Amino acid sequence: MDITTPQISTGSTDPVSQARTLELRRRIQASGYMLIFALAITGAMGVIALMAADLILSATLFAVAGIILVSYIGVNIAGPSRKTPVLVGALLLVLYFYLLLSGGVNNTGLMWAVMLVPGFINLYGYRWGTVTLAGIGGATALILFYPDFPGLLASYDTAHRARFIAVFGALTALTAILDSSRHQTQQMLHKLTAELESHASTDALTGLANRREAYRAIDELERRNRDLAGRYTVLIGDLDSFKAINDTYGHGFGDRVLQDVADVLRRNTRADDIVARWGGEEFLILLPNTDVQGGGILAEKLRHKVEALSARYEEEVNISISFGVAEGGASAALTSGQSQLLAEADSRLYRAKDAGRNQVIST
Repeated sequence: MDITTPQISTGSTDPVSQARTLELRRRIQASGYMLIFALAITGAMGVIALMAADLILSATLFAVAGIILVSYIGVNIAGPSRKTPVLVGALLLVLYFYLLLSGGVNNTGLMWAVMLVPGFINLYGYRWGTVTLAGIGGATALILFYPDFPGLLASYDTAHRARFIAVFGALTALTAILDSSRHQTQQMLHKLTAELESHASTDALTGLANRREAYRAIDELERRNRDLAGRYTVLIGDLDSFKAINDTYGHGFGDRVLQDVADVLRRNTRADDIVARWGGEEFLILLPNTDVQGGGILAEKLRHKVEALSARYEEEVNISISFGVAEGGASAALTSGQSQLLAEADSRLYRAKDAGRNQVIST
């Protein structure tokens, strides 16, 4: 049983979710380290108290060490949980204030604060950790400087108390600053990772998903449909005579046409549909929970919308697109794979081209 290596799934491809999972893992690891350190300190103090023949203090410290050990074992048995840092923090606070009030062995109880400061920052982050430590520091100052504070059995001289409060505050500030820098660096890395993920899956010209992302989406849909026995449809569209448009009006105008077509495809599909730039002037549309008839109807609608773009330009140009439509799903996956499905849609696309272009072929 080892709390320092919790098994938390990081299977999500979302960088933000991965960052949160890793942060939880880090805090659970910190909880484990804190419990081990607390067990070592209280156990050592218990031995020292026993050697000094202070049986009551020794028994108390050994009892606390036993509680910490049981907590450590319980946390490992229960498994990783977001409640772990809270429960561990509460246990450590009880131990801290007990050692503060009793003085521990030879009034060394205040030494506990040395690990409490970085421990709480790691448990709760620099924001909430600093707030918690500020509260602990304020409560400690009240206990140390309030005349005859009830329950304070330890004897600390004034200089010792003042130095401790100063060191506690300085250590809290320094640890918070360092953890804040770590947090900002981590956030920057997560942002850069998200941007790289976006660039790796997005076509720069049109803003649509690229071919890599389209393959990933098809793989995910096939995996899901194997479990749910669902089906989906693929549309492959190719702009007609696009090379002639580029040669006649230039690549700048051609890029504008590609962007406008991409916008038409994006605005006339559902939020769950995947619209990708498949190649130079080719587009792929992935329609979950759609049969080939529904895909053919949408393809006709998109064909008319693209054709209507011709009236938008000052140049005398005819914009049109041909579509090939093929259906995939659980039943199709038994006899054909992703490559066969795409080949089928591509074959129907070329049949539309051969039949005179500006058409949809779905059978």
